Formats: sequence, structure tokens, C-alpha cells
Amino acid sequence: MGSRIPRRTFVGAAMMSLTAHSAAPELRLLIITGGHDFEEEPFFEIFRSTKNIRYIHERFGTGAEKRLAPESAGEFDAMLFYDMHQEHEPHWNAWMELLDRGMPSIFLHHALGSYVKVPEYLDIVGGRARFTASVIPGSISTFWQHDQEIRVRVADRQHPITRGLEDFTIHDECYRGFYVRPDAHVLLTTDHPLNDRNIAWTYRYKNSPIVYIQLGHDHAAYANPNFRMLLAQALDWAASQGKTMRPGKEQKE
Repeated sequence: MGSRIPRRTFVGAAMMSLTAHSAAPELRLLIITGGHDFEEEPFFEIFRSTKNIRYIHERFGTGAEKRLAPESAGEFDAMLFYDMHQEHEPHWNAWMELLDRGMPSIFLHHALGSYVKVPEYLDIVGGRARFTASVIPGSISTFWQHDQEIRVRVADRQHPITRGLEDFTIHDECYRGFYVRPDAHVLLTTDHPLNDRNIAWTYRYKNSPIVYIQLGHDHAAYANPNFRMLLAQALDWAASQGKTMRPGKEQKE
């Protein structure tokens, strides 16, 4: 990539309407996947649909590990994790240094179930799930159920991530039996009987702003305009709260 691009203000409606504001600077995003299949074409269409996001996609096992280091992270304004990876080597220590420096990070859907053998992952995301009970003998597993109509309620209407959103319904996947830290700031809840109550929150790990959003299983969720607006505003907010990672460059607001 080229020279440092000043942090931009991303307009959430741009992603929702799939139109780009040509005058807005780009948000440089790293998307990390691996450990869980997903519908790739409709998922990446979310980010291709606007010129105001420039993204690179890396998978664990084929390049993501090298990106999770301070010397590589200067290329990005934020990172989005849509993985369910379990192997914490060889990148863990470098990633912890990156988070200590303040990398904005968004964790989406099944990323709640990454690194089930690493206790610190709970403190990074502000919550965790265990989708495979056999990974930790005797542990409580997280239940999931596809193809549910989930009624979403906005718990904090004043937060920049949820501003302008009304309560909505989305066709998505339910999770029940996961843990959320009591100091996480809850943004969205649901009363669905197959889902735990809190489904989106903000958190802070070291110097890094963190967002977790449970929604986002497949094309039905990807196409939901409320989900797109939520995701756009989450990226915007996280990037605005983070620090410049690029070595030798001063932070630009």
C-alpha cells in the first residue's frame, strides 16, 4: 500500500445504501478469517460495495499471522475478525503487542468461539463461546440454531455505533450459552428464547477499542440494511477511537 491515509469519517448510510461518497477518505481494513466456513461472495460484497473501504483479506494459515504484528499493522485503520481460529502460535505475542498499541478491532459472529484453550481471549473480546464441548472436557458448550427470526432491541440509542437504528428483526443464527464480561458496554439485546440476551457490545482491551457483534451468519444477515448500518458505524467508531500504528508516523486525527 501507499503512504499513510488520514483517518476518515465513514458515513454509515453509505454502506447501507451501497453508495460511495467520493469525497470521503478511505478506511483501510484488514479482514481476517479461518477456522469456519462462510458465504464468501455475499460477505465481501458488503465491503466491495463502497469505495470508501479499502480492504485486504487474509486467512489464518496463509498469511494472517504475519499481519498481526505492529510492523505490518500500519497499513490499516482497523481489523475485522470473522474467524474461529484456535492455534495461538506463532502470532499471539505480536498480536498482544499490537493490541497494547491500540489497534481498533471488530469481532463478528462466530469469532466469539476462537481460541477456546486461551483464557486471555475472553479479556480481549469481552466475551466468549465454546462451540465444541470436547475441546475442554467438562466445559459448557454453546448452543446454536440456524434460520431464526431474531428480534433485536437497541439497548443504547445514544452510542455512535447504534445512532439512528431502531429495533429490528433479522434472519440469522442464534447463540445460547456464552459468557459476556459484566464490564462490557451492551449495545444490542434480544429476547429470543434460543439466544442469550446481550448480542453486541463495546469493550476495551489494553489500548484497543473492541466491538463484538453476534449477528452476521450468512447472506440473509449480510443483506439486512440494519446489519450493514451497524457494521459500518462500528468500523467508523472503532477507527476513531484507535491509534496510528504506522512506525515513524505521528497520529493524525
